[in-house]
Amino acid sequence: MNELNILYVEENAVLHKKVGDLLVKFFHDVDLVENVRKGVELFKKKHYAIVLIDTNILDIDGMQFCAHIHKNHPETKVIAISEPDNIELLIQCIEMGIFRFLKKPLNITALSKVLKAAITEIQHEHHTKVLQTYIDTTFKQQSIMVALLKEEKIVVANHAFLQFFSCEAPHECEENVTAVSKQFIRTPGFLYNKEINAIEVLKKNPQKLYNIKVYKNRGKIHHCLIKYEMFSNKHTYGALFVHDVTELNLLEFLDKNDEEDSSLEQDTLFDSLDLLVHKNNPTVELHNYYKGLSITNKGIIERVDNNSLVIKTNYIQQKAMQIENKTLIISPDLPYTIEAANVKKIDYIKQLVVVDALRFVKTSPITRKSVRVIPSGKQSVTLLLENGEYKGDVSIEDISIDAVKLCLSSLPAGIHKGKEVALKIELEFNERPLLIHAAATFYRMQESESSFSLVFMFKDLKKSTLTDYIAKRQMELIREIKGVANS
Repeated sequence: MNELNILYVEENAVLHKKVGDLLVKFFHDVDLVENVRKGVELFKKKHYAIVLIDTNILDIDGMQFCAHIHKNHPETKVIAISEPDNIELLIQCIEMGIFRFLKKPLNITALSKVLKAAITEIQHEHHTKVLQTYIDTTFKQQSIMVALLKEEKIVVANHAFLQFFSCEAPHECEENVTAVSKQFIRTPGFLYNKEINAIEVLKKNPQKLYNIKVYKNRGKIHHCLIKYEMFSNKHTYGALFVHDVTELNLLEFLDKNDEEDSSLEQDTLFDSLDLLVHKNNPTVELHNYYKGLSITNKGIIERVDNNSLVIKTNYIQQKAMQIENKTLIISPDLPYTIEAANVKKIDYIKQLVVVDALRFVKTSPITRKSVRVIPSGKQSVTLLLENGEYKGDVSIEDISIDAVKLCLSSLPAGIHKGKEVALKIELEFNERPLLIHAAATFYRMQESESSFSLVFMFKDLKKSTLTDYIAKRQMELIREIKGVANS
């Protein structure tokens, strides 16, 4: 039973008793009258959520009564019981905003369904009104994400909230509010599901602002502020308010050192994979590099097993994974690219690969702007700094039309990001030397036990000849990897 009231206008005494017995099961306040005049008198004294009326007594006073309700109390749901062949009356009632029609003879099951629909719509309108009133009196921003909670359910939410948390309607989150909090990424110093649900933390600390991270399509991390407010209302109402502050770029100041949260990152990684596996189509992109050439194919995550990942993919990708050993795994449902640094097992018959040594990496092969290749044949490179020629050992790791990665035996003095240098590169192209003289700027460095890998970005390089070289080298590598796969 709910707290709504209903007025039933019916001149048939038998129906009064039969329908009245049903109405008291739905409503705490039921009034039964046998004519329109008494209905009008009662309606003046108290407002009714629902009016159930027989159209047989819809004389001129009855029509005026319905018109008055429609004009002055449009929120009241009028349910008309009508003869199915009285088309003219039905059209008049439609114009007056009748909520539903029930045809005679009255069916109690049909009436129950209509009453439930009316109650549901009234409650939704009430929740929406409560939420909108609170928003109007508290906030002016139109972009804020807001959801109204009643006890443990989200009963209504604005469009911004539903869109951000990938819900088409509030009922998708009604079963449990944790459907929203499960999207919070585990991060030290941020709110996420720990021993108790994050929503419970919010409810126990009303008005307190928390930082949360949520990842959206293409793995973009969103930084938001969230708080819970309790309404001063007789019902157990509260609201979640979420502000997306990603554009303020505060994460670099709030994020912890990678070494401090590596174990937490592993939890997030396997949580993300578990969610992906339970999707209907857990498809990912697999990327491997064969001498700089990207080998990319689709893969299907079969299962997560003892910190390992079992992936189904085609033969070419299996061979590329075997050769390189390291694989990059990409999906719009993952917060970052996953690097699998080791291939444990390959089953060519079942097309399965087992990989482990998993970790998130912030770079992604899909962001590469140009093809990189490892040169073949004779090559040499001279690195010219402002204090002269670099005297250590130097070789080319890979090259593209935009940059070159050099392997150096020692780190040049005074090198820093943006530092300008000159490069003289000689490659073998069509059995002739290809000479490249270019200005370049130092971009980034990676250090190993015995050498340094430095990336230099070309400046104002005439790319036509180098483009031809890279295209030919790319075709050579494609033929080479196919040959390896077929051997």
